[in-house]
Amino acid sequence: MSPLQQLQLDPAPALREIPIAPLGSHRNNSTPQRAHNWESLAAPSAKTPRTVRVALAGCGVVGGGLVRLLHESAPAIASRFGVRFDLTSVLVRDVNRERNLPLETRLFTNSLDGFLRHDADVVIEAVGGDEPARTIVSDALRRGKKAITANKELVSSHGDALSALATENRTGLDFGAAVGGSAPVISTLRDLVGASTPLSVRGILNGTSNYVISLLERGASLETALASARERGLAEADCSRDLDGRDAAAKLAIIAWITFGIRPANLRIRRTSLVPGVERLVKLAAAEDACVRLIAECSQLPEHCVAAAVEPVIVPSQSAFGRTTFEENRVEVDLGWQSPLSVSGPGAGGRPTAAALLSDLLRISPPPKVWTRSLVSRDTNWPEKRRYSNDRDFRFLSRRRNGPLRGRVVVELP
Repeated sequence: MSPLQQLQLDPAPALREIPIAPLGSHRNNSTPQRAHNWESLAAPSAKTPRTVRVALAGCGVVGGGLVRLLHESAPAIASRFGVRFDLTSVLVRDVNRERNLPLETRLFTNSLDGFLRHDADVVIEAVGGDEPARTIVSDALRRGKKAITANKELVSSHGDALSALATENRTGLDFGAAVGGSAPVISTLRDLVGASTPLSVRGILNGTSNYVISLLERGASLETALASARERGLAEADCSRDLDGRDAAAKLAIIAWITFGIRPANLRIRRTSLVPGVERLVKLAAAEDACVRLIAECSQLPEHCVAAAVEPVIVPSQSAFGRTTFEENRVEVDLGWQSPLSVSGPGAGGRPTAAALLSDLLRISPPPKVWTRSLVSRDTNWPEKRRYSNDRDFRFLSRRRNGPLRGRVVVELP
C-alpha cells in the first residue's frame, strides 16, 4: 500500500466514538486544554499536490530518462513532497522522432525561441555542450526561474557567471547531476563548505572509462569494451573525452570551485590520457596484483597552493578504488580525519543522471552561493609526498617508472 493510499483511508468509526476521559483533578484547570481529534490523528486528509511547471531542454538518454522517472515516481513524489511536476514544454531537434515516452506530442518543440518564451517555474537543461545550453540556462536565470543542469562543460566554463546571475535574480542554479551521476558529490561538498575545508578531493569521476578498464581487466580488447559501453548506453559514439580525461577534468574543475573557491576557468589541470596504451597499463598493473584507475584529484598544498591532476593511477586491487568497478564512481574527501569521507554510485548512464536531476528538482531551498577567490596560476613541482589516508594505496605509474613528476601545474591562492 502506497503512502498516498494510506493517507486516503477513512478512519475506523470506533475511533470517533471513544470519549476523551478527564486527566485527573490534579491538573490545573486554568491551563487551556488541547482539543483531541482522533480522526485527524488516525488518517490525515490528503491535500492536493502543488503543481510545478517544468520546461525540459533535451530529450535524449538523460532527458528521456528523467521523463520516465517523473512518470513512474509521480505518486510517491506527490505523497512525500506534496508536489506534482508538470512537463509543459520539451525542446528537441526532431519533433517527429519516435521516443516511446509518456508524453503528448504537442509538448515537443524544435524552436529555441519558442522554448525560451515559454513560461515555466523550472527549466532543466539536458542538451549538453556550450550552446544553446548557455543561452537556455542564462535566459531562465534572468527571468528568475530555477535552472537545473547536468552539463559539466557548461558549469566548468561558465559556472561562476551563471551563479552570479542566479544570485542577482534571487533564484537558484543546481548542477548536482553534473558530477558523479547518482553519487551525491556536489551536495556533500556544499554541506562541508563553512564547516571544514577539505585538504584534498580525489576520485573516479568518469563511469565510461572505468567500465572500459574493468572489461580490459577481464580480458576484453579495447574495441570490444567500447562496443559494450555503447550498447549499454554508457558511452557516446565519440567517447574520446571519456578516455583522454577531458570529461573528468571538467568535473574536477567544478569540485575545486565548490571546495576551494577557485573559479573553474582559472584552474589549470595536469591531464594524462588513458589512450594510447591503456591495455599495456592494465597488464603491467595486473602483474603486481594491482589495477589502473583514472583518478582526478585536487589538493591544497603548503604556501596557499592547490594542485590539480587527472591521470592513470596504479592502485592495489583490494583498495577502495580498486574495488570500484564498471560504471561506478567514487569520491574521497580528505578532512584530516582518520579515514576519508567517501561517496559512491553509478556514474554513467541515463537513469543515474536522471535520478540526480530529480534530486535537484526536489530541492526545496536554493543551493548555497559558491564562494570564490582571486587566483594566480603558476607551474611548480608536485610535492615528493602527497597526503592520503593511506599513502601505500597510491603509486603513480609515471613516478614509479620515471621518477618524480616535474612541471606539475598548481594554482596559487592569495
